[in-house]
Amino acid sequence: MDSFHPPSRKDYLDRQQKQGRGLFGVFPGRYPREIFWTLNVLPVEVWDPPLDTSGSGAHLQPTICSVVKSGLELIRQGRCGMLDGFLFPHTCDSLQNLGSLVRDDLRVGKPCLDFYPSKIPDGPVARAFFRKEIERLSSALEPLYGPLDSSALSHWAARARELAEALETLYSLRAEGRLDTTNVEFYRLVRSVEFMHPDDLIPVLSGFLKDRVLSEPLTSPAIVLSGVLPTPWGLLSLLDDLGVRIGDDDLLSCGRRIPGVCGSEKDPVAAVMESYFGMPPCSTTHAPLGERALQLLERVHRSRARGVLFSIVKFCEPELFAYPALRDSLKRQGIGTLFLEHDVNREVPGQVATRLEAFVEMIEDRGSEEMRNRLKGPGGVS
Repeated sequence: MDSFHPPSRKDYLDRQQKQGRGLFGVFPGRYPREIFWTLNVLPVEVWDPPLDTSGSGAHLQPTICSVVKSGLELIRQGRCGMLDGFLFPHTCDSLQNLGSLVRDDLRVGKPCLDFYPSKIPDGPVARAFFRKEIERLSSALEPLYGPLDSSALSHWAARARELAEALETLYSLRAEGRLDTTNVEFYRLVRSVEFMHPDDLIPVLSGFLKDRVLSEPLTSPAIVLSGVLPTPWGLLSLLDDLGVRIGDDDLLSCGRRIPGVCGSEKDPVAAVMESYFGMPPCSTTHAPLGERALQLLERVHRSRARGVLFSIVKFCEPELFAYPALRDSLKRQGIGTLFLEHDVNREVPGQVATRLEAFVEMIEDRGSEEMRNRLKGPGGVS
């Protein structure tokens, strides 16, 4: 079976622009995609463009993460000519400060907008704040694309539910071991959401699901991947080579943005809010660590994972602050963990590969021991 490859991002965006669709750069985090789709604008997410980030040292401290550095390089090197502007969600302090730097110091000559997600748990205050943020974002985009049409927003809120349902089906089948795909291929597919329009992406997801469902589950050992991004790609390739599949993930760019509850209210803004607040707990929204730990444990159980790999971008404060508590919570449940810290778009060092191989051996041994214990149990072979 042919391996899945998404369309070239540049070629795809060129076609979108020729079709009359606006293009708006969006930096990492959670934001209401439906607002952009309603305005006939494609949000183009900027997570980890493969660029040399050495030039960012003139603008950023050495302790800033490589996600921010690579995003800055994309703008600094003049590679954003086709974009109409930029949105900087307040995912972390570094990204908020990047928005100020691009707007005030680089003076790119394009709108540089902010979006502030609520940093308190769901509730009336959080929802009132979020509604005002949607109104503020819509007003900021209006001079470029016109006013937001409420009936059109209802359509795109429903389309967002279709996309979320397709992604959740994909994740559920993978967790069951009933998806014929490699780790690399899976994340090529899932990360297409960063730049593909839902009218194009939903059929791609449906076609993939149609062709790749297995009647019998795979028996290869599974792990859960936690962090921001499923990178470096060499890490996924190494897991493939070791015969280990990622059964589920707790990644900000992927699994943590699939709402478990999708809005269906008649008020389209309320539907957008319901989907937004239905997303899993996240370190970037100050979710209680107990909720994060419970969510991670549920992902372990549903995928029958033998361990959790924390693959964290170096200097990512929200993830690094949460890690010790999450690790300890898993340890109390007898679940093995491995912590890897890295920059995006870097090769996997030999010592990291060695540690990963040792981790895989550990979970394989643990799986063999569990099987032996089952066989010794009632009705088993002694």
